[in-house]
Amino acid sequence: MKPSTALDIAQAAPGAAAVSPEHKRFRSLLARIEQARKRLQAWREELPRFAQLHAQHVQPIERRVDAARRAWAFELEQLLLRERFSRAEQATLARMITSICASFLTTDGADSDAELKALHDRHADQGFDELQARALQALRERIEAATDLDLGDGPVESLDELMARAREQQRAQADQAAQQPSPPGQPRRRKQTAAERREQAEAAQATQSVREVYRKLAAVLHPDRIAADVPASERAARTAQMAQANAAYAAGDLLALLTLQLQVEQIDVARAGQLAATQVRQFNRVLNEQLSEIEMDIAEREHAFSSTYGVELRQRPDPMKLAPHLKDAAARLISLELDLRDQRRALLGEPRSAKRWLKQMEAEFRLMDRYDDIEF
Repeated sequence: MKPSTALDIAQAAPGAAAVSPEHKRFRSLLARIEQARKRLQAWREELPRFAQLHAQHVQPIERRVDAARRAWAFELEQLLLRERFSRAEQATLARMITSICASFLTTDGADSDAELKALHDRHADQGFDELQARALQALRERIEAATDLDLGDGPVESLDELMARAREQQRAQADQAAQQPSPPGQPRRRKQTAAERREQAEAAQATQSVREVYRKLAAVLHPDRIAADVPASERAARTAQMAQANAAYAAGDLLALLTLQLQVEQIDVARAGQLAATQVRQFNRVLNEQLSEIEMDIAEREHAFSSTYGVELRQRPDPMKLAPHLKDAAARLISLELDLRDQRRALLGEPRSAKRWLKQMEAEFRLMDRYDDIEF
C-alpha cells in the first residue's frame, strides 16, 4: 500500500529489527516538523484575516480615541490659561498636557506634528527634541559601556540610526579581529578536538545526504530520463515533481525530498525503519536544523503580531484563536475613551470636582516618579 504521509518513512515492517534511538528521534522530528509547518501555515493564513478585521473594527475606534485625546490636550491648555489654579495644580495640568503630547510624538512617524510639539514645549521644562536627544545620548553611553563599541561623537537623530551604528561597529570589529594575525609570543589558535572534528564531519555528511536524495530523484524525474512512449499526463506530473525537487534541494529541505521519494515510490516502506543508524543520524541533523528554522519563523511572526497590535503575550498566541485579541483591543480603547470622558466631566465641571481630580492625578504622578527613580 502506498504511504499517505511523510511520517510513514520512519515506520518499520512487522518483524523488523529493533528501532534504534536515532530512528525514534527521526520519527519525533518528522512529527514535530509536521506540527510546526501546520502552525506556520496557520499564521500565514490567519494573520492577514486578523489584519483585515482589525482595520474594520478596531482602527476606527483607535482613530476616534486619538482624535479625542489630541483635542483634549489643547482643551487642557485653554483650561490652564482660563481658570485660577494653585501652582501644584498648574504643574499637574502641564504634566497631563506634556504626557499626552509625548505619547503621540514618540509614535513612529508622529514626531513631525509641529502643533503637538509646540504644545509640548510650551508646558515642559525642556523641548521635546532636546529630551529625545538626551535620551538617545544616555542610551548610546550605556551601549558603549556594555559593549566597548565606539559609536562616534556626532548627533544621533533616531533610535534606528543609533542601532545601525552599533551593528556597523560590531561588524567592523569582527572583520578586524578575523584579519589580525596573532601577536608574537601568543599561542596559536588551538587545534580542533576529536568531538569538534566529528561534529564537522557529520555536518558535511548531512549535506551529502541531502545531495544523495536529490540525485536519486533527479535520476528518475529528469526530463531526459523519461522514455518517449510515456503518456503526456505522466510526463507533466514528473516534470512538476522535478521542479519541486529542485526547489527543495535549493532550500536544503530534506523532508520535502524524502516526501517526494515516497510519492515516486523510491523508498521501500517495509525497509525504511531499517536504514542504517548513521544515515538516519545524518537525516536527523538536517531535519533538526529545518525544525529550528521553522520555529524561528513562527517566533518572528508571533513577535511581529504582538508589537504591531500591542498585544501583551503571557503565553504563545494560537493563530487559530486570534479573535479574542480583537475584542481585547477594542475593549482597551473603549475603556480609554470612557476615562477621557470622565476626565473632561471632572475638569470642566465645578471647581471643587476639578481640584479633587487634579489632586488624584498629582498622587499618581508622584507614584510614577518613584518608580522612575529605580535604577536597574
